[in-house]
Amino acid sequence: MVPNFALSLSSDGITLLRRAVTGWSPAGDVALDSADLDAELTALRATAEQLSPGGAQVLLILPNEQIRYLDLAAPGDPAQQEAAVQAALDGATPYAVDELVCDWSTDGERLFAAAVARETLEEAAGFVSAHGFVPVGFTADARNALVAEPWTGNVRELAERVRLGSIEHAR
Repeated sequence: MVPNFALSLSSDGITLLRRAVTGWSPAGDVALDSADLDAELTALRATAEQLSPGGAQVLLILPNEQIRYLDLAAPGDPAQQEAAVQAALDGATPYAVDELVCDWSTDGERLFAAAVARETLEEAAGFVSAHGFVPVGFTADARNALVAEPWTGNVRELAERVRLGSIEHAR
């Protein structure tokens, strides 16, 4: 499922984005230091629901500071690609490799990978769910850090690979 709305998460706040013909358009935002964060997030969800049925179903755009991006020489075989990504991630984050969810793509010569802590995904999904939103997938504004399309699979399938690509390419 490809939702018509996204929540862009940052250390400053949360921005509701609505899918438009020309890309994503801001539809509202909430500062994290708001005096009444709960009320403002409820109002943000109400805005989405007024704009479109199913407006509470959102793609979560993770902040880039929560993602470890890699650019590696691309091995040809998918098993070798996975091994290369795991080897590059070993010790590259404060997390063990098995605590990370990663995705990668290749242009034939280079392998572009992104990894995020599983707990980060769970926290983000839990936070927005607690405020009435229905997260349906994750992505990032990677600005060409990855070649592939964003993953928009079911949030409950965190054990599955999460595709973190450029929000500009979300369809």
